Amino acid sequence: MWSSESVWLVVASPSPDGGHEISLEWVAGRLDTEPRVDVIDPAVLTATGFRLREVLLAAGPVARARSGDLWDALVGAVFRCTIPLGCARTLYRDAAVGLGAGYDTPVGREWVFPAPAQILALPEDVFDAYGLTRVRDRLRSAASIVRGMRSGWRHLSWNVLYSCLAQMPRDGSLIAGAAVADLSGDYRFVVSSDFLIRKQVHAGDPGSSWPENALRFSFRWQAMTGIQRSDWTLLLLAHGTRHALKTVP
Repeated sequence: MWSSESVWLVVASPSPDGGHEISLEWVAGRLDTEPRVDVIDPAVLTATGFRLREVLLAAGPVARARSGDLWDALVGAVFRCTIPLGCARTLYRDAAVGLGAGYDTPVGREWVFPAPAQILALPEDVFDAYGLTRVRDRLRSAASIVRGMRSGWRHLSWNVLYSCLAQMPRDGSLIAGAAVADLSGDYRFVVSSDFLIRKQVHAGDPGSSWPENALRFSFRWQAMTGIQRSDWTLLLLAHGTRHALKTVP
């Protein structure tokens, strides 16, 4: 994970109980910027009568390192909300290696995504060469916002920050919700009709009568999860996905 102030390596290692342990390794920059790690145990979820809770219980607790940098969170949100997951990871990685800064870490050489100034200076043919044509304008908008806000975003409430970011053109509310969730650890900011949530629900509980319609799904999801919507959302989005390595600026 990275920011303008530091770079950290987040590593998930197998533990004796069959799960994973999260370790944070300082790579560069300030030492007092260690990322916060949230651990959510599905045992806290209230029984709903649906199979989803049992599916999440079987998967076990989820640990996730929060992003500590607005640019880092926005870049992740842009890719998440615009490009299919598997392809997004590849494109992100390729752009980081080809255009970003590299760091030597305990597990080898790792790279971070280009900074806002670099993105704003990139010619269009470079975006095209790295397969970033689809996210070019969104990344430029995000870079402009980050440069304009500087460190001021840290003094805003999460709700106010969401409102500011949601003004971005093209999927602004979706990108803002994903970014603020990543920064705050509060996954209620992810819209209830989110495509990945719906996909995971239908995959985890295929025999249920969950609506296909996004709006109707949203109402039902909010009603079922109630005040635990953040926990449900994080656990569901993490289900079936395990990242062993993440370099955080």
